[in-house]
Amino acid sequence: MDTLHALMKGPLPPLFFCIGNPVVGNPTQYMMEQAFKSLDYPGQYITCEINPKDLKTSLEGLKALNVKGGNVTAPFKQKVFPYLDALSESARLSTAVNCIIIKDDGSYLGDNTDGKGFLESLVQKVGNLDHKKVLLFGAGGAASAIASELVLAKVEELTLVNRNKEKAENLASRLTGITKTKVSVKPWEGIYLIDESDLVVVQATSVGLFDEKACIDVEFSKNLGNVIACDVVFNPIETAFLKKAKQAGCETLDGLGMLVNQGAIAIKSWTAQNPDRAIMREALTEAFAI
Repeated sequence: MDTLHALMKGPLPPLFFCIGNPVVGNPTQYMMEQAFKSLDYPGQYITCEINPKDLKTSLEGLKALNVKGGNVTAPFKQKVFPYLDALSESARLSTAVNCIIIKDDGSYLGDNTDGKGFLESLVQKVGNLDHKKVLLFGAGGAASAIASELVLAKVEELTLVNRNKEKAENLASRLTGITKTKVSVKPWEGIYLIDESDLVVVQATSVGLFDEKACIDVEFSKNLGNVIACDVVFNPIETAFLKKAKQAGCETLDGLGMLVNQGAIAIKSWTAQNPDRAIMREALTEAFAI
């Protein structure tokens, strides 16, 4: 009846989007719809598979449809830059956009909520980050977003490890000097041995996504103390990397919280309302079980 009322008398429900290619299997739409429902907010969320050559036209078309905001996923997180009017600090530092905010004047603001979502999960797990040392594997989009937020949060040390050392060094150079965080790079050749206690270890590559057996080439030493192993991969929830960390006696943090938090942050930026994160996590768990 509410939908019928809207169609006949208005106002039309606010429209939000996710663009990517491919996007089949992306659980974001279901999570966002459940979040809107929990807020009693009439938003509608559509998932659109965009041909890369049509990106500019698609963004112009979405603006013409008076959308209120949206998400960007691979392979467009950097390709959208020329079509945005402004960037947030997080987007600028990470050189990636996963969230578009439509300002009152109709301009497009590019933001990155991935790193913010991860940071919320980590802070909830460990508390204050001032004196934390972080070892981060990867230098791609998710890794850059997380590294940027860790530096802005002023962790004590951030060490970047990536197969492509030049890519890690470029990221380190971009983040050095922004805050007091000491940023460095270590080589990754063969199997990387994690042998330091009092450490946050972040697996920020796509290895293990939709693959329960795949794991990055790392090993954990025995008798480590106060090590928290985090994975950005959200499906499966308990990855091979997290299983290996648990076997070594480490605490773990899965990637589902990051996915939920980045979505909740986006919704707040679009609607000024805080959705129920528990409902959003439940929606994802339900979607993955299908």
